[in-house]
Amino acid sequence: MLKGLLSPITSAESLNINLVNAEILARERGIRINESRSRDNVEQEGYSSSVTLRARRNARSPSAPRTSTSDTRAREDDFTDQVITGFVSGNTPFISRLGRFRTSFVPTGTLLICRNYDSPGKIGVVGGRLGKAGVNIRFMSVAPVSDADEDGHADLSKVDSKIEYEPLHGETAGKENEALMILGIEGDVGEDVRKDLIGSDGVLEAGVVVL
Repeated sequence: MLKGLLSPITSAESLNINLVNAEILARERGIRINESRSRDNVEQEGYSSSVTLRARRNARSPSAPRTSTSDTRAREDDFTDQVITGFVSGNTPFISRLGRFRTSFVPTGTLLICRNYDSPGKIGVVGGRLGKAGVNIRFMSVAPVSDADEDGHADLSKVDSKIEYEPLHGETAGKENEALMILGIEGDVGEDVRKDLIGSDGVLEAGVVVL
């Protein structure tokens, strides 16, 4: 887990992260690791064994945004956990939670992760626009908000295009009415395609993850 966490933010040319040195390199970079184990099914995931990673950025870290004391929301975001839970079944890894959302999918290939209001028509809009762009959908998983724990949020921090709009008829604004669409795709989702998915008849956010 540490190797996977550090590899994307470390130059492979200058340093080879492996299972032996991952913990040492994390400490050198000021990453504090607290590990706990439990035989109890604390988060009621329903699996005999699962692993949950909770990452929190230190507000005093050089990478943390500098905000005024009046910016309450920004200060709260500094201490919001980024949460991901997974398990292995039949030698295949599955992701069962992304932030506030419960799901079940195999993390492989290219993924398009969309956050949207949980209302009719969203899947059709996304599928239609991807089809028009020549992008094939290999699999799809819909992730509603988890009832067990809502202290995390999906990490779409690299998405730089977000719009605010009034909910459509039948939609209820608020986190409790949100969901994620996780799509395994084949084809290039360029910036123009990603932005085309975002709108009042589409999704709130969209991000591409390549594994």
